[in-house]
Amino acid sequence: MHCLLITLYLLVAHLIIAAPLPFVIKDYPTLSKKRLELTTAYANQHYGMNTYLLQNPKIIVIHYTALPTLKMSLGAFKADTISNHRTKLSPYGRVNVGTHFVVDRSGVVYSLLPTTVMGRHTMGYNHVAIGIENVGTDESNLTDEQVNANASLIAFLMAKHPSIDHIIGHIDYMNRSLPHFKYFLQKDKNYNPMIKIDPGWGFMKKVNTQLRYEYGIHINK
Repeated sequence: MHCLLITLYLLVAHLIIAAPLPFVIKDYPTLSKKRLELTTAYANQHYGMNTYLLQNPKIIVIHYTALPTLKMSLGAFKADTISNHRTKLSPYGRVNVGTHFVVDRSGVVYSLLPTTVMGRHTMGYNHVAIGIENVGTDESNLTDEQVNANASLIAFLMAKHPSIDHIIGHIDYMNRSLPHFKYFLQKDKNYNPMIKIDPGWGFMKKVNTQLRYEYGIHINK
Protein backbone atom coordinates (compact mmCIF):
# COMPACT_ATOMS: atom_id res chain seq x y z
CA MET A 1 0.00 0.00 0.00
CA HIS A 2 2.87 2.37 0.90
CA CYS A 3 4.57 1.80 -2.47
CA LEU A 4 1.28 2.54 -4.24
CA LEU A 5 0.94 5.82 -2.34
CA ILE A 6 4.49 6.81 -3.28
CA THR A 7 3.84 6.01 -6.95
CA LEU A 8 0.63 8.05 -6.97
CA TYR A 9 2.41 10.92 -5.25
CA LEU A 10 5.14 10.97 -7.89
CA LEU A 11 2.52 11.10 -10.66
CA VAL A 12 0.94 14.27 -9.27
CA ALA A 13 4.03 15.96 -7.77
CA HIS A 14 4.63 18.06 -10.90
CA LEU A 15 1.20 19.66 -10.37
CA ILE A 16 2.04 20.99 -6.88
CA ILE A 17 2.97 24.44 -8.20
CA ALA A 18 0.30 25.19 -10.77
CA ALA A 19 -0.72 28.80 -10.20
CA PRO A 20 0.79 31.64 -12.27
CA LEU A 21 3.89 33.04 -10.58
CA PRO A 22 5.22 36.64 -10.44
CA PHE A 23 8.72 35.48 -11.43
CA VAL A 24 10.38 33.02 -13.80
CA ILE A 25 10.35 29.45 -12.49
CA LYS A 26 11.69 26.32 -14.13
CA ASP A 27 11.43 22.68 -13.14
CA TYR A 28 14.49 20.67 -12.12
CA PRO A 29 12.81 17.69 -10.42
CA THR A 30 14.82 15.73 -7.86
CA LEU A 31 11.87 13.74 -6.52
CA SER A 32 11.97 9.95 -6.82
CA LYS A 33 10.58 6.91 -5.05
CA LYS A 34 13.99 6.21 -3.55
CA ARG A 35 14.39 9.77 -2.27
CA LEU A 36 10.99 9.60 -0.59
CA GLU A 37 11.91 6.33 1.11
CA LEU A 38 15.27 7.72 2.28
CA THR A 39 13.58 10.93 3.47
CA THR A 40 11.13 8.89 5.55
CA ALA A 41 14.06 7.04 7.14
CA TYR A 42 15.80 10.37 7.84
CA ALA A 43 12.64 11.84 9.39
CA ASN A 44 12.29 8.78 11.61
CA GLN A 45 15.89 9.07 12.80
CA HIS A 46 15.95 12.80 13.45
CA TYR A 47 12.35 13.82 14.15
CA GLY A 48 10.58 10.62 15.19
CA MET A 49 8.23 11.05 12.22
CA ASN A 50 7.35 8.16 9.90
CA THR A 51 6.69 10.31 6.85
CA TYR A 52 8.36 12.24 4.05
CA LEU A 53 5.59 14.84 4.04
CA LEU A 54 6.16 18.47 4.99
CA GLN A 55 2.84 19.49 6.48
CA ASN A 56 1.99 23.05 7.52
CA PRO A 57 5.53 24.47 7.11
CA LYS A 58 6.47 27.09 9.67
CA ILE A 59 9.80 28.46 8.43
CA ILE A 60 11.49 29.50 5.21
CA VAL A 61 15.29 29.14 5.40
CA ILE A 62 17.46 31.05 2.91
CA HIS A 63 20.89 29.67 1.94
CA TYR A 64 23.61 30.04 -0.64
CA THR A 65 25.01 26.95 -2.35
CA ALA A 66 28.73 27.73 -1.86
CA LEU A 67 29.16 26.71 -5.51
CA PRO A 68 30.02 29.07 -8.39
CA THR A 69 27.62 27.94 -11.14
CA LEU A 70 24.00 26.98 -11.61
CA LYS A 71 25.01 23.64 -13.15
CA MET A 72 27.14 22.69 -10.16
CA SER A 73 24.49 23.89 -7.71
CA LEU A 74 21.66 21.92 -9.32
CA GLY A 75 23.91 18.89 -9.70
CA ALA A 76 24.66 18.87 -5.96
CA PHE A 77 20.98 18.14 -5.23
CA LYS A 78 20.27 15.68 -8.06
CA ALA A 79 21.35 12.33 -6.59
CA ASP A 80 19.06 10.49 -4.19
CA THR A 81 21.85 9.48 -1.82
CA ILE A 82 24.48 11.63 -0.18
CA SER A 83 28.11 11.24 -1.22
CA ASN A 84 30.35 9.41 1.26
CA HIS A 85 32.91 12.21 1.00
CA ARG A 86 30.50 14.48 2.90
CA THR A 87 31.75 13.00 6.15
CA LYS A 88 29.99 15.52 8.41
CA LEU A 89 26.59 14.55 7.00
CA SER A 90 26.71 11.05 5.52
CA PRO A 91 26.84 9.18 8.86
CA TYR A 92 23.49 10.70 9.85
CA GLY A 93 21.29 9.68 6.94
CA ARG A 94 21.57 8.31 3.40
CA VAL A 95 19.26 10.83 1.75
CA ASN A 96 21.09 13.52 -0.21
CA VAL A 97 20.95 17.17 0.70
CA GLY A 98 17.81 18.59 -0.82
CA THR A 99 16.13 21.94 -1.22
CA HIS A 100 12.82 23.12 -2.57
CA PHE A 101 14.16 25.95 -4.72
CA VAL A 102 17.43 27.14 -6.25
CA VAL A 103 17.71 30.77 -7.37
CA ASP A 104 20.23 31.47 -10.13
CA ARG A 105 22.32 34.65 -10.13
CA SER A 106 20.05 35.91 -12.93
CA GLY A 107 17.03 35.64 -10.63
CA VAL A 108 15.50 32.60 -12.35
CA VAL A 109 13.98 30.20 -9.82
CA TYR A 110 14.28 26.42 -10.17
CA SER A 111 11.80 24.11 -8.43
CA LEU A 112 13.46 20.91 -7.18
CA LEU A 113 11.04 19.50 -4.60
CA PRO A 114 7.34 20.08 -3.95
CA THR A 115 6.79 22.19 -0.85
CA THR A 116 4.84 19.28 0.60
CA VAL A 117 7.95 17.05 0.80
CA MET A 118 10.81 17.46 3.29
CA GLY A 119 14.23 18.48 2.01
CA ARG A 120 17.52 17.98 3.83
CA HIS A 121 18.84 21.53 4.07
CA THR A 122 18.71 22.75 7.70
CA MET A 123 19.55 20.49 10.63
CA GLY A 124 16.78 20.43 13.21
CA TYR A 125 14.17 22.12 11.02
CA ASN A 126 13.63 20.01 7.91
CA HIS A 127 10.33 18.78 9.33
CA VAL A 128 8.95 22.35 9.34
CA ALA A 129 11.07 24.29 6.82
CA ILE A 130 11.04 25.17 3.13
CA GLY A 131 14.55 25.70 1.75
CA ILE A 132 15.66 28.34 -0.77
CA GLU A 133 19.24 28.05 -2.08
CA ASN A 134 20.96 30.86 -3.97
CA VAL A 135 23.75 30.12 -6.44
CA GLY A 136 26.95 31.71 -5.16
CA THR A 137 30.22 30.99 -3.42
CA ASP A 138 29.68 33.59 -0.69
CA GLU A 139 27.56 36.62 0.13
CA SER A 140 29.60 38.94 -2.08
CA ASN A 141 28.76 36.69 -5.06
CA LEU A 142 24.99 37.11 -4.67
CA THR A 143 23.03 39.55 -6.85
CA ASP A 144 20.21 42.07 -6.68
CA GLU A 145 18.28 39.82 -9.05
CA GLN A 146 18.47 37.09 -6.43
CA VAL A 147 17.25 39.51 -3.75
CA ASN A 148 14.21 40.36 -5.88
CA ALA A 149 13.51 36.72 -6.76
CA ASN A 150 13.80 35.61 -3.12
CA ALA A 151 11.35 38.28 -2.01
CA SER A 152 8.83 37.40 -4.74
CA LEU A 153 9.17 33.68 -4.03
CA ILE A 154 8.74 34.19 -0.28
CA ALA A 155 5.62 36.31 -0.81
CA PHE A 156 4.20 33.59 -3.05
CA LEU A 157 5.03 30.83 -0.57
CA MET A 158 3.50 32.72 2.35
CA ALA A 159 0.28 33.14 0.39
CA LYS A 160 0.30 29.45 -0.51
CA HIS A 161 1.22 28.28 3.00
CA PRO A 162 -0.40 30.56 5.62
CA SER A 163 1.20 28.41 8.34
CA ILE A 164 4.61 30.06 7.65
CA ASP A 165 5.47 32.52 10.40
CA HIS A 166 9.27 32.75 10.32
CA ILE A 167 11.83 33.62 7.62
CA ILE A 168 15.47 33.10 8.54
CA GLY A 169 18.89 32.87 7.00
CA HIS A 170 20.81 29.64 7.58
CA ILE A 171 23.14 31.84 9.60
CA ASP A 172 20.38 32.20 12.22
CA TYR A 173 19.29 28.58 12.55
CA MET A 174 20.92 27.80 15.93
CA ASN A 175 20.23 31.18 17.54
CA ARG A 176 18.30 30.13 20.63
CA SER A 177 17.27 33.72 21.38
CA LEU A 178 15.11 33.95 18.24
CA PRO A 179 11.50 32.74 18.27
CA HIS A 180 11.94 30.25 15.40
CA PHE A 181 14.09 28.10 17.70
CA LYS A 182 10.95 26.69 19.32
CA TYR A 183 10.64 24.44 16.28
CA PHE A 184 14.13 22.95 16.63
CA LEU A 185 14.01 19.17 16.97
CA GLN A 186 16.87 16.68 16.94
CA LYS A 187 16.38 13.10 18.14
CA ASP A 188 19.88 11.91 17.19
CA LYS A 189 22.08 13.36 19.93
CA ASN A 190 25.26 12.44 18.03
CA TYR A 191 24.34 14.84 15.21
CA ASN A 192 26.01 18.10 16.20
CA PRO A 193 25.16 21.53 14.73
CA MET A 194 27.69 23.18 12.42
CA ILE A 195 28.45 26.89 12.17
CA LYS A 196 26.73 28.39 9.12
CA ILE A 197 27.30 31.84 7.62
CA ASP A 198 24.99 31.73 4.59
CA PRO A 199 23.47 33.71 3.03
CA GLY A 200 24.99 36.56 5.08
CA TRP A 201 23.56 39.41 7.14
CA GLY A 202 23.64 41.88 4.26
CA PHE A 203 21.70 39.63 1.90
CA MET A 204 19.06 38.95 4.54
CA LYS A 205 18.72 42.68 5.21
CA LYS A 206 18.13 43.34 1.51
CA VAL A 207 15.52 40.60 1.26
CA ASN A 208 13.85 41.88 4.42
CA THR A 209 13.71 45.41 3.00
CA GLN A 210 12.28 44.18 -0.30
CA LEU A 211 9.62 42.15 1.49
CA ARG A 212 8.63 45.11 3.64
CA TYR A 213 8.37 47.74 0.92
CA GLU A 214 7.18 45.63 -2.03
CA TYR A 215 4.88 43.16 -0.26
CA GLY A 216 4.15 44.59 3.18
CA ILE A 217 5.72 41.53 4.82
CA HIS A 218 7.74 42.00 8.00
CA ILE A 219 10.15 39.16 8.70
CA ASN A 220 9.44 37.39 11.96
CA LYS A 221 12.56 35.44 12.76
